[in-house]
Amino acid sequence: MKKSIISFILTAMMALGALSLSGCNKAPETQAPEETPAETVTVTDSDGKEVTLNTNPTKVAIYDYSILDILYNGDFDKTGITQLIVPSKDSLPADLSFYKEAGDDKVISGGSLFYVDWDVLDLVQPELVITGGRAFGVGASGESLSKEEKEKYMTDTFARYPDASFMKLTTNASNSQLLKDIEHNITTLGQIFPSIKPELDAKLEKIKKDFADINAKAKSSGKKALFCMMVDQTTLSVFNPNSRFDMLYEDFGFTPVDDGAVAWTNQHGFDVRAEYVLEKNPDVIFLLDRSATVGTGAGAENFMNDPIIKQTQAAKNGDIYVLTGDAWYTMTGGITAAERMVEDINQYISKLN
Repeated sequence: MKKSIISFILTAMMALGALSLSGCNKAPETQAPEETPAETVTVTDSDGKEVTLNTNPTKVAIYDYSILDILYNGDFDKTGITQLIVPSKDSLPADLSFYKEAGDDKVISGGSLFYVDWDVLDLVQPELVITGGRAFGVGASGESLSKEEKEKYMTDTFARYPDASFMKLTTNASNSQLLKDIEHNITTLGQIFPSIKPELDAKLEKIKKDFADINAKAKSSGKKALFCMMVDQTTLSVFNPNSRFDMLYEDFGFTPVDDGAVAWTNQHGFDVRAEYVLEKNPDVIFLLDRSATVGTGAGAENFMNDPIIKQTQAAKNGDIYVLTGDAWYTMTGGITAAERMVEDINQYISKLN
């Protein structure tokens, strides 16, 4: 009897020990990790509107060449963008060939600089849409829109994608602030995509230094300059301060040939004849061939060969410089565009040393 009791006690103790060991070896219950909320940032767009959005958006639509230029220079692959909608890839400038060559699964054509394609936005559902100064200017069939139609187009687009952040980032062509706009846009994109901020900051500092160097040399030289544009193969326009190409005077420091004339406040410049250019007789002429830039012909040769233009001081000294069209006309405000501008102007500045 006693032996049976002892045997029972030993058996019970062994069973309790086994239960205790099994409890120690049991894996602790795992809890689902808490989802980390996305970081947000508040930035100011080109219209002065504050926009709060998530940093590092992965699905983005951009309808401005200068912004695409800035992202590329910051190292696009570091942004984490998985799908990017751009204006028609076939129409992108040569300096944006990176986007042309990217696969259609990553970089998608979705409209134009003027037209936001809802069908593509519906498929991608972007988190961020960046528009430029030309956006919403035409309808689906390419027709020009009135002010009221444009406003409705914008309102309907914003309402169609309530989960997307919309902002306008571009350069303001109507006043003297190219370098300010470049700095604003680079800084803003660095806030939205922190991973590329160091690269962008370094390139911004280089641009600011290059602009300042040219400005100082141009001002000290006292040379008078004129910005000319061949609108088409025969139409010549000129631009002075407070026009679309005011950066030649404000940012790069050249003295205008017609300073102070009220008429020169027209943003779009004025059509003139070659006689005007000879009358003003600038030391240097910077020539933009718009017709060649937009693919409708070439007007620079006609300008250079004009017998009246050949009589100007600039022509006699070999100081007529044809500018890089995309940099001055379609991509203005981008990093590559700014570098091209510096190269163009330095052709003349280097002769002043």
